[in-house]
Order: sequence, then structure tokens, then C-alpha cells
Amino acid sequence: MTGWLRRPVVWVPITVALLGLVLWRARPWEAGGRLGSVDGWPLTAAVALNIAVLLLWAVRSADLLAAAGRPVPIPPLVPMTALANTINNLTPGSVGELLRLYLLKQRHEVDYTSGAAVILIERIVAIAYLAASAALAWAASQAWISIPLAVLSLLAVGVVPAFSYAVGFRPSAVLTALPLGFAVGRARWLRAAETLQRIDDAIGGLLTHPRHLIAFGGTTAFIFVVYSGQLWLVAQAVGVSLDPVAAWGALGLSITVGVISFLPFGLGATDVVLVALLGALGVEAPLGAAIVFGYRLTATVPLAVAGAASYAYLSATLPGGSPADAMREASAALSQPDPGRTP
Repeated sequence: MTGWLRRPVVWVPITVALLGLVLWRARPWEAGGRLGSVDGWPLTAAVALNIAVLLLWAVRSADLLAAAGRPVPIPPLVPMTALANTINNLTPGSVGELLRLYLLKQRHEVDYTSGAAVILIERIVAIAYLAASAALAWAASQAWISIPLAVLSLLAVGVVPAFSYAVGFRPSAVLTALPLGFAVGRARWLRAAETLQRIDDAIGGLLTHPRHLIAFGGTTAFIFVVYSGQLWLVAQAVGVSLDPVAAWGALGLSITVGVISFLPFGLGATDVVLVALLGALGVEAPLGAAIVFGYRLTATVPLAVAGAASYAYLSATLPGGSPADAMREASAALSQPDPGRTP
């Protein structure tokens, strides 16, 4: 399903249609002078904040790798995490992360099991944090719940992954209990279950470590703050003042929809939802559309460019210069126990 959605013949028309809907709702031809003059300084600041995003991605990954007993310095992780972000948004089911697994193994001797555990935490747990924190922020901004209750709920969400693993409620336990051997073949399903169990054990060791869970939650929270800060700055550039809590609620919820849509970079899906939520905050459609497109230009585009530049830098170590070959090698190795790995 995800591979089908990532085919250009499918996602390009969908994205164009959704972005067209944003423009139609904004009715820019009627905007006239409502946009006023655009202030360049907030836009410049929003672009500069991408440096913080790139560093925070690398810091978060470095701490998890150190917790797994596979320390990697922060500088070389900057291009790897930038590349992962871009290729992740362009490949179905985030299979592009296999390329990062290969690079971690070849350049820093990080075994595939530890690397996979770190990547799954960065993706799945971070997305869960994103959706939950955005929902709570939006509810608080709309006065559906109080700020103290939102904060307490957010702290509770932060420890859910650790609690789940501590009591033995793990994804591998659920998935391996499913009778899927008849569909994919018993031998293949047993191998997949063993691989998942091995990775799940590594994830449990990371999530149940208090210091590293706090570090992961803290860096992830800072990343979300930077994201919402960029949206706030873009709004300021067109003369709109957004409540910071509401800004994160709107942005986080729209990003979540974009992730679920499986469209590259959530293009179209994220934009439609964000314009609608900004409208719920009282932002007129033309201004909302300007803010959304401004955010894409100051956040999405620079990070995508950083990912492309990172690929150019890292591709020298790929087998034959082909990411497909590297991903195949990582996928094949991941299904086998790591001989050099120690718990």
C-alpha cells in the first residue's frame, strides 16, 4: 500500500490536487493588501533554526547509540540523520532507513540489531510523542483541558513506552502471536519473529533506562519546540501572531496526518490540515496559506537540501554507489544474528 502511494504517477496528482485545494481555499487573487509587507528577518531566523534541528537529530541519535553500547560521535551523525530524514520521506514504509543501518555498520561498526533498535525508537516513539503532544497542546489551546492537566498528561505519555516494556507489553509479543505463517511461509515467519524479538529486546534495554529515556524525551521535545518556533516566525513575517502552544498543536497534528498519508514529506495532506487548523485559530485563509507555504520554504526545503547534500557526501561508501544495493545488504544482514553483538 505504501509503495503504491509513493509511486510518482500516484502521489504527484494527489499532492497537486491537495495543494490546489489549499490555494483555492486561500483565494490569493482576492487577498489584495491583506498580506501586507513580508518581514524578512523572521524568515531568516526560521531558516537558521534548521541548524538546530540537524544538531538535535544527531545528539538524540548519539545518546541512544551510546546507551546501546555503540558510541558514535555527533559530527558524523549529522549527515546520516539528515539523509535519513530525506530518504525516509521518499521511500515506502521508511525502508530508506536501511541505508542508515548500512552506513552505521560500515563506518562505525554499529551492529544491525542495535542500529535498528535506535532507528525504530527515533521513528515510532518520536511519532507517538509528536501526535500525543500535539493533541494535548491543541486541547489546551482551545481550553478543552487545563494547562496543568495537559502538562501532567504529557509527562505520563513520556513514560508510557518504558512502562509498556517494563511490564512485558511489547510489539514483538503481539506480532509473533499472530498466525501469519500460512501467509508468508512458516520458516520465513519464524525468522522474522526471531529478528523482531532480537530488536525488541534491544529497544527494551534502551527505553527502560531512565537517563536515556529522559534524554530522548528532552531532545525530542526541543525538536518539536524548534518546529513550532519556525511556524511562529513565519507567521510573524506576514503579520500574524500565533499562540506558541496553539502553533505546536496545529503543526504537530498536521504533520501526523502527513505521516499517515504516506505522501512524500506529507505534501498536500499536511498543508490542507494546517491551513484548516490555522483557520480555526482565526487566521484568514490567504494568510494561512502564506504561512503554510512559507513554512515549507523555510523548513521542509532546507532540510531536504541538507539531506541531498548528505547523500552526495556519504555515497562514496555505498557498494557500487547504489543505495539499493546497500539497503539489500542491510536487509539481508538484519535477518541474521549479529555474531559480534553482546547484550
